[in-house]
Amino acid sequence: MQWHVVTESFGYLLAGARATLLLSATALLTGTGLGIVWGMLRVLPVPTLQRFMVGVIDGVRAVPLLLQMFFIFFGLPAVGVQMPVFVSAALAMTLWMAANLAEVMRGAVESIQRGQFEAGYSSGLGYAQVMRWIILPQALRRMLPPYVGLCTILIKDTSLAAIIGVFELTRAAQETIERTFRSFELYLTIGAMYFVLCFALTLLSRALERRVGEPDRILTH
Repeated sequence: MQWHVVTESFGYLLAGARATLLLSATALLTGTGLGIVWGMLRVLPVPTLQRFMVGVIDGVRAVPLLLQMFFIFFGLPAVGVQMPVFVSAALAMTLWMAANLAEVMRGAVESIQRGQFEAGYSSGLGYAQVMRWIILPQALRRMLPPYVGLCTILIKDTSLAAIIGVFELTRAAQETIERTFRSFELYLTIGAMYFVLCFALTLLSRALERRVGEPDRILTH
């Protein structure tokens, strides 16, 4: 084992980790925002709009993320649309996050008992008010665990961006391995770095789950 290779290259690997965090944060912010919009459109009681959103969401979810990156970075230039590698990767990951979050949101909203909608309507509330004050607060609690799961998957899938040339943690390790020929030590190290990033997110999600669950515990007591 030649662990000195890791210590000598650790600064470069950290630069890759920072790029991974930047790419992840960009895709999470834009994907979450777009996913909320898609999710709300998906559950609107307008059949034509629902069918359209089903087509969009299922279409994105059915195509592998890597193929989406290839299409955006290599395919779109054929019709005159060119994007930098970072933007291409971020856009593909945004669409992936938005489609999966919209489906999580749909499932959470539809899991709320229908009687709660009816109770809201009988109280004189409109659809938007029922969603805002009754349905969404409960749905958001149910969305939190799968949402954090999506975030964790997205952070790990940033490694796919290395294939189209984005500099991030996996790319930094590959370039270091090409220079040092020490794959075992370096892949083990970046595996540990990915674990730290994802495990920190898991701990945060547990804290958030306890926090959002406090009102329910107070009511039950």
